[in-house]
Amino acid sequence: MSQIWKPHSYQRTAISFLLSNPCSGLFLDPGLGKTSTSLSAIKILRNADMIKGVLLVAPLRVIYSVWPQEIDKWSNFEGMSCTILHDKTKSTLWGSQKDVYLINPEALKWLHTELLIGLKAGKKCPFDVLWIDESTKFKSHESSRFGYVCDMLPLFKRRHIMTGTPSPKSLLDLWSQVYILDEGKALQHNFHHFRNKYFQANDWDKYNWEIKDFSADQIHEAVAPLVLEMSADDYLDMPDLLFNDIQVVLPDKAFKHYKRMEKDFFLELDGLEATAEATAQASMKCHQIANGRVYEDIPEGLDEDELREFKKRRKPIQVHKSKLEALKDLVDELNGKPLLIAYHYKHDLEAIKSVLGDVPYIGSGVNPKQTQKLVADWNDGKLPILVGHPVSMAHGLNLQSSGNDICWFSLTWSLEDYLQFNARIYRQGVKGSVRIHHLIAKGTIDEVMLSRLGERAKGQHDLRTALKNYRLGLT
Repeated sequence: MSQIWKPHSYQRTAISFLLSNPCSGLFLDPGLGKTSTSLSAIKILRNADMIKGVLLVAPLRVIYSVWPQEIDKWSNFEGMSCTILHDKTKSTLWGSQKDVYLINPEALKWLHTELLIGLKAGKKCPFDVLWIDESTKFKSHESSRFGYVCDMLPLFKRRHIMTGTPSPKSLLDLWSQVYILDEGKALQHNFHHFRNKYFQANDWDKYNWEIKDFSADQIHEAVAPLVLEMSADDYLDMPDLLFNDIQVVLPDKAFKHYKRMEKDFFLELDGLEATAEATAQASMKCHQIANGRVYEDIPEGLDEDELREFKKRRKPIQVHKSKLEALKDLVDELNGKPLLIAYHYKHDLEAIKSVLGDVPYIGSGVNPKQTQKLVADWNDGKLPILVGHPVSMAHGLNLQSSGNDICWFSLTWSLEDYLQFNARIYRQGVKGSVRIHHLIAKGTIDEVMLSRLGERAKGQHDLRTALKNYRLGLT
């Protein structure tokens, strides 16, 4: 039976902001109810005949497991219609009018083509509002998905973006997201003009850019009128978030192999070779070795069929078990308390299963229906262990009803994935302190990754604090 949704005061503020600003963004922490807030604003606009329909762009798992469920959950949204433009239901684009059309970013190419053909044939576009859930999926100005959205902007009289991590790497990530709202009025009409105005290259080939003095404040000031920033700490009585860095010492032989890879980008173990010819590859190889296993290299000269066959039987080379032993110790220490484990590589998952048994996981090969079942079992307290890939679990899954412990077996470079993965548990409704455990291989790239996450988190915090202060200055 549907429940009555009663918005918090901060949600009423967000609804008012959306209604008053046709092109605007919500920078909300996970757990603040951005989905129900958005649906409330959409329903008000629809009932007032101010809009026709909404094209809502979100990650695939989110459009299946979050938005339709939220509409069904609350009686406030009874009568709202939605459809998913994916797979067999793509044909509903030109069907009966819906309030919300859900689509994932990867399907925008299809939609772009379909609209060109349909509109040219005299069909009427079924939506006039663009709503992007997790706008950092469009942070790259060079991505094709951003290009398709830009081509479609004239179709929308209202545009809204939402994210909890607006600048996961640097303020350079903001330009394309804000461009979707105002087509360059706030942060220049061209990305390169934006970059040259506020940043400077710190290397000869202009690959790395750093913010100029005082430019961060200027960017904050330019963006502030367009977005509403809300942090969970300001509006929710959140429990403590505790961090536990578990130092893992590699065996001497494994550490020597690691340092050799770091220096020469080369590793030979048990007759199988693993080399890295570029810095990025070396970084990945070092990351793998720190975790305990590394993929053997692909031999040169393979044709397409041979390459496909080799990848099927490609072997991970075991370098050490130190992280696995530390993970097993943590599981034993928790003594049955539920633990959510983050992994990165497929062989990480295989290694985890080798010591913890055939534990359930959410990642590649697990479909939305299976994911929903695992989420339900976790929240019902039926799963003492759940393993997940941050990319597959970064958005739309609520796991706060069971367990307070998260373990990063393998860290990520992405601040967005890191924060969003942690927010699957650390969100409204969780009971008790949440503990984040990092397994850090001493003297390896793990330490660099953890430090980099901290630096990026500070930059994002500065942005959100500035936006919050701007809004407070208006009240």
